[in-house]
This record gives sequence, C-alpha cells and structure tokens, in this order.
Amino acid sequence: MIQRNYYALVAGLPDIVPDEKKTIFSSIQFREMLHEQIHQSDYELVKLFFLPFDHQNLLHLLFQKEKEWDKRGIFSQEELDLLRDKKSYESADLTGYPDYIVTFAEQFHGEESVETIFEAEQMLVNGYFEYLLKQNNAFVREVANYKMTVANIMTALNGRKHNLSFDAALVGSGDVVAALKKSRARDFGLSAEVSDIEQLIQIFENENLLERELKMDQHQWNFLDDATFFNYFTIEKVLAFLQKLFIVERWMTLNTETGEKMFNQLLKEYESGFQFPEEFTIAYGKK
Repeated sequence: MIQRNYYALVAGLPDIVPDEKKTIFSSIQFREMLHEQIHQSDYELVKLFFLPFDHQNLLHLLFQKEKEWDKRGIFSQEELDLLRDKKSYESADLTGYPDYIVTFAEQFHGEESVETIFEAEQMLVNGYFEYLLKQNNAFVREVANYKMTVANIMTALNGRKHNLSFDAALVGSGDVVAALKKSRARDFGLSAEVSDIEQLIQIFENENLLERELKMDQHQWNFLDDATFFNYFTIEKVLAFLQKLFIVERWMTLNTETGEKMFNQLLKEYESGFQFPEEFTIAYGKK
C-alpha cells in the first residue's frame, strides 16, 4: 500500500493536550482543510471517522426526534432523508452510501420492524465497526479494534456491577466478546488479550464520573500516541490528530457544573440499562 507523506501539513499541526481550554479550529474546519490538501484516497479514510455523527442524524430522522442537525456528519439532511421511509429508500440511488448503512436501511424498512432507537443504534454501531475492520489501512483497523474493545469492557463492567444483562449491548464477536459474556473473573480472563485490562478496571471503579470520563479520554489519547509513534508525516498521524481534536472538542462544550449534571444523569441511566439519555448528546460547540 502506498504511504504518502504530508510533511508541511503534519509539521503545521498545532500541539493539543487533553485539558486545553481552546482549540485552534473545529473538526469541520479541519476536514475542509484536509479535503484540499491530501490525496482523495486518504481523505476517504478521514471521512470514516465522521460517520458516527451521521448515525445520530439518521436516527433522529427515523425516530422523529427534534434535534439540531450535527454538521459534522458526512451526509446532508436531504441525503439522509432518502432513507427516512420505505418509498423514498427504494427509489433512491444509494451507491454513495457505505454498505453497512444501506444494509441497515434494508433491515429497518424490512418485514421485521425495529422498535426502539437503541436497537437501531446497535445495528448501526455493529455495522460501522465491521466496516472499519474491513478497511485496508492498518491504523483504521487498530483504532476500530481499540474503541470496540474498550467500549465492550466498560459495558461488561457496568453490567456486572449493576447485575444487568449486557450481552446484547456488546459490539462484534471474537475471543474478547466471548470472555466478557462467560467469565466471572475480575479481569474476565483477558490479561493476555488486553494488556491494560487492569488499568481500565481501575478507571471504571472511579466513583467520580466526570474524572472517570476524562481518564478514559486520556487512555485513548495515550493509545493514539503509541499507535502512531513510528508514523511521522503519514495519513496515520493526521487521523490520530483528528481523533484528539474530537476529544478536545467534546470537552470544550463542558463546564464543571454542566458536566457533573450530565454524568449524574448518565449514572442513573447506567443503573437501569445501557441506552444513553437523549440529553447526553452533547451539542456541537461552534467556534
């Protein structure tokens, strides 16, 4: 696979840290800049990491939620509107949509109805990670595997703590998922497969939810640094910067009072199930 080097672009990226109070530019502005400066095939990799915002936009359309449109999504409202009902979906040209979104639309409008937004979201998330794991770029697959593994471990820890059934909330398959479903050991018997499982457990056991969330973001930050340690001017460095920008951007929308209220509400939702409360959808902060 061809490795392109973006010397000027990477050299010009500002240093950002997890607790920085402001960002130089938004992820949308960064995406627009990349569209002009990198090869089209590399830009397609960039777009992959914006697709979760399309998930939320699509879910709000399908379940008629009055939510502000997240402009970080790749697809416009008009494009996703084509998937809103069976008639428009069947007559639409869907060649520009990722295959997992097309599959989701087929299932959503099929004979077996999807009753809840949580069920629909699970279908999209499962399809998305399967889609990422099929990409040719090793870093994209590594990020997907990291996010999927960490999310599954946190889901299992929460389920075990509150004595909730969590099998249906796990994403993907494989040895890690199988262990999470079956093992009763503190580390689910995953010390060999997940080297930092104990660190993740300790983060989960932090009773301060805001601090726990920050530690989780720091964990991801460190992962990105390690994963791109030997990448200097390649698209992988650019993609890692984008992930960090998402983290900073998210925390830019929070202050301590608002953050504590939102995470307390999240705790209540944890105690009753795995669907995030609608209020937890953090509004995208404009520059």
